Amino acid sequence: MLYLKVTNLAKSYTSKILVDHVDFTISRWQKIALVAKNGAGKSTLIKLLMKEIDVSDGAVERREGVRIWYLSQDINLNDEHTVREFLFDFDTMQHREQEVELNIAINKLRIKPYLDQNIWSLSWWEKKRVALTKTLMGNPEMLILDEPTNHLDLDMIEWLEWYLKNQRITLLMVTHDRYFLERVCTHIFELHRGKIVVFPGNYSYYLESKAIREENERIEVHKLKQLYRKELSWIKKSPSGRQTKSNSRASRFDDINDRYDVLKDTVFNEQAKLTLSMQARQLWGKILKLKHIKKSFGDKTLLSDFSHEFRHNERIGIIGKNGVGKSTFVRMILDEEPIDSWLVQAGETVVFWHYQQKEIHFPIDKRVSDIVHDRNLLEQFLFPPNQQHVFAENLSGGEKRRLHMLTILQNRPNFLILDEPTNDLDLVTVGVLEDFLMGYKGCLIVISHDRFFMDKITDHLFIFEGEWAVKDFRGTYSEYKNLWESDKLTLENSRKSKVEQHMDVSDEDSDKKKLSYMEKRELDQLTKDIVALEKERDEISRIFDQTDVAYDDIKALSESLWIILRQLEQKEYRWFELSARE
Repeated sequence: MLYLKVTNLAKSYTSKILVDHVDFTISRWQKIALVAKNGAGKSTLIKLLMKEIDVSDGAVERREGVRIWYLSQDINLNDEHTVREFLFDFDTMQHREQEVELNIAINKLRIKPYLDQNIWSLSWWEKKRVALTKTLMGNPEMLILDEPTNHLDLDMIEWLEWYLKNQRITLLMVTHDRYFLERVCTHIFELHRGKIVVFPGNYSYYLESKAIREENERIEVHKLKQLYRKELSWIKKSPSGRQTKSNSRASRFDDINDRYDVLKDTVFNEQAKLTLSMQARQLWGKILKLKHIKKSFGDKTLLSDFSHEFRHNERIGIIGKNGVGKSTFVRMILDEEPIDSWLVQAGETVVFWHYQQKEIHFPIDKRVSDIVHDRNLLEQFLFPPNQQHVFAENLSGGEKRRLHMLTILQNRPNFLILDEPTNDLDLVTVGVLEDFLMGYKGCLIVISHDRFFMDKITDHLFIFEGEWAVKDFRGTYSEYKNLWESDKLTLENSRKSKVEQHMDVSDEDSDKKKLSYMEKRELDQLTKDIVALEKERDEISRIFDQTDVAYDDIKALSESLWIILRQLEQKEYRWFELSARE
């Protein structure tokens, strides 16, 4: 069943063609990722599909009656409403199970603490989470999401991944989260030189297919180069006679020359790898020593007695929920945030540089080459000569971040601190950044929600757990996650064992008031009810772990689970109350 059909769609701005007469369809239950380089037109294409901007040519047709909900990067909510009023709009919440799902999403995205706040009082990333919750829970048949994982912490991303994977829903999204692409998507749509190339499969299949295409293009460029040289040699030695034949071959040479120039530059720009000819300043002796760091805001403690001494080439990732103090910790290291109690000693050769997650603006009269003067350096960081003369403020959001990153790297820091460096970068640029950081010889601190990026770049974690606790873990994020899941299972089994021991307790406390006959019968029944409810809860959890659960089944199971958890809470409370007197 077709939900959306695109025919001969085109969009251009002045001389730049972003969408070049494309045709594609989106069918029911497809889960599609739209990928492209920054500035290639991903957001423009989505806005065309949502009819937020006018097309230059072609048409977008939607199936009549299909409910399509859209989450853009530009959040525009009614500031006068409270979060509760906005979310619990029952004109769009027609069924009780939607309210159950909404409450689950509110808990998972940690919106509950500010349900009664006005929207205007929220930070931008809090508004993004509220808008995401509304979009997911609006009972859509098709979702269009533009970078939904930006500014979510890792727990939220993993829940969103699970939710979208298991929902029977049609999905089109833009994301640079490669684990997301691998585990959720059934198709990859690549916007490539203005055209849509469809890859049926997940991200791994897309990478394999793209590698084959790039290799074929390299072969084609090589053949054109050989032919170009052959024709150039003939042109130089061409006799003055046989004018008609000479003119024909000269015309052929011009055609080959044009094709070679266009394809050579295009392939170079798309397939270039970052090989920056810059070295970090050498680190000598002591690097950075933190001893007994403490930090509080009023009654809220962020850090309590934290110590660490950095070693050469240490690569630390910082993870934790939003608001637990990750960015504050970085600012304290850089002496940008007061510390309550501390000893911070930085070595004399240390040159810090901090890449922050903030909106980037350049002077409106400055071109790319005015911001970074080294043209070879710009070219190595994927700014080809024709883009170096563009005004920097006219770059796309991802291109601005890439240029800002280059202004940092050209200072040759030997201690890099990167706060969400992959936000708004395309997959090509993220890969380029990873290649550079893999060879970086200085110290590195990374705050990121990009799990693939963290796994590849860092091998040591500071886990900010809230309430002043910071766990020091030597390993990758995936290793930590696997260990955490194992520990959680052990803890759950231990809790069950303790409950069972309580259930078998005998009359040892003769001083306590004895249970009446009816209370003893109630306690016996509670014991049976609790065991039965826990069994039902575990069975539903096992079903949720499966990959082929139908959307309607998930709705019904979610409602059942909510009811079971409420009953279990009430019965356990009563059981402990009675068993204490038995």
